[in-house]
Formats: sequence, C-alpha cells, structure tokens
Amino acid sequence: MSSPFTYVFILHLFVLHSHSFPLSTSSRWIVDENTGDRVKLACVNWPGHLHVMIPEGLNKRPVKDIVSDISHKMGFNCVRLTWATYMYTRYSNLTVSESLDRWNLTVTKEGIARNNPEVLEMSIVEAQNAVVNAMGKGKIMVVLDNHISLPEWCCGYNDGNGFFGDEDFDPDEWVRGLVTVACRYKGNPSVRIT
Repeated sequence: MSSPFTYVFILHLFVLHSHSFPLSTSSRWIVDENTGDRVKLACVNWPGHLHVMIPEGLNKRPVKDIVSDISHKMGFNCVRLTWATYMYTRYSNLTVSESLDRWNLTVTKEGIARNNPEVLEMSIVEAQNAVVNAMGKGKIMVVLDNHISLPEWCCGYNDGNGFFGDEDFDPDEWVRGLVTVACRYKGNPSVRIT
C-alpha cells in the first residue's frame, strides 16, 4: 500500500488537472473568470453511481430534453453527477446495453432505445461523457462526484464503501479511478471533479 504522502500528492495533481474555466474564485466568491462577475451556483443532483453506472432517467427522456429542463425549466446552472470508482477501474469497457442486461432491466433498455438509442452501444464511460458534454452545451457546470466504490445505493455505516479499511474501498484503486477521470475531463471547461 502507498504512503499517505502519495495520496496527498496524487490528489494535488488531481485538483490541478480538474480546474474548471471560466469559473474561478475571488476571496469567498465564485466568479466568472472572463467578466469578474459573481456567480451563484444552483446545483441539482443527478445520480449515476448505482448498479447500472449510467445517469438515471435516460430511459425516460432524451438527454437534451433533460438538460434543457434542468437549466430552462428548473433554473439550475450546475449538476452534481455521481459516479462509482469501479465504473472506471473495473467496468469501463462494459456497454450500456451489457450493463442493463446484467441486471435484467429490459423495460429500462427499451426506454433508452426509444429516448437515447445512441447510448446503448456506448461504454458506460462514454455514456457518462455524452451526458457531461450535453450539459456543457447547455451551459451547465458539472461536478463529478466520486460517490462510492462499488456501484450501489449507499450510504450506511456498513455498506463497505466508506473509506480506508472498508472491504470495497482500496485506496490505490480509488486513486487510479480519480486520476482516470481527471485525465478524461482535463480541459473540459464545464467539469469539476470531487
């Protein structure tokens, strides 16, 4: 196992690679880096860390409609999109279709085929990326939240996904996942990674 210093160093690099423009900070304020105007973030949660490892609701509506509703109808300018470490470290090549089949989610698969058919043959990572890009086009900032290791509903004291020492939390795998996500979204001005 690596030393705690290694984790601090990796996290420092992670933060450097996940800097999001055009937002910045000035004292206690979040500001538009181009204008200097203060920005108030109004964020909504969009789960993507559950068993199937894709953002929820793609079976109900086209992603562009969901994004439009988030910004125009509901007035949010930010989405916290959750993800699971294993999505990037163990299942990154799994297609959305395969993931749905693993859980026998035939009705969900039919809904995605109707509303977002292009997503079915994407890997789960590519599907997340498509959703993130759609939000960027919709001028919505995305906070990618590494919510859990093993994709499932959380959070309890005994779910095995807490932190150091838990059965489903391997610090080296966690860092590998964070670095992979940071590298994937490096340079994407809409993304923050936590």
